[in-house]
Amino acid sequence: KQGDVLFCSLLYVQASRQLSRMLAALDRKKDAETWQARAEAVAQSVRKVFWNEKVGLFDAATVQCRQPDIWGSAFAVYLGVATDEQARTIAAYFRDHYAEIVQEGQLRHLPGGQYWQAGCKKDTYQNGGYWATPVGWFVYTLDLADPKLADRTVIDMVTSFQKHGACEWILGPTHHLPNYLASAALPLDGIEAMVRRREKGNSR
Repeated sequence: KQGDVLFCSLLYVQASRQLSRMLAALDRKKDAETWQARAEAVAQSVRKVFWNEKVGLFDAATVQCRQPDIWGSAFAVYLGVATDEQARTIAAYFRDHYAEIVQEGQLRHLPGGQYWQAGCKKDTYQNGGYWATPVGWFVYTLDLADPKLADRTVIDMVTSFQKHGACEWILGPTHHLPNYLASAALPLDGIEAMVRRREKGNSR
């Protein structure tokens, strides 16, 4: 990827917010406010710079690999960076294109049939493989459009884990690197956030 990059920008927002909370806990109010302001400034830029209104997803980058980013779009909703309208548009995209981007409850990086302009060989690893690591963010978003499908995704992922182990990535009948800790652990955060939101009865 070249140019401004969506996912790195989102990680910066997340880290800045976390740092702000830690500084606030230490009664460093001014420093906390500085980092919170930085986070919100970058979040505002993300909403404008990367949003692809035609597709209904955020693009991954502004130069090379300026392509719709499934993972990044889900992460943007999970972090609350996406606006309500963007979040619901992304959720609808996930629902309507579900069969193209999900296998065994695990997720592609790009829309079905698309591959990175520069990267590893097609249909391998991060260029066509399906991963469990982003599934928490994905179901948190999908739940806005189709709660039953979000639940089914979690069940399908767990069923795959029971059969094949928590693999790093999968594609078709092949399952690569079982016992991959990030696949087992990372989805939990988004799944729990989805459940908490349902319990509160809030849309986001």
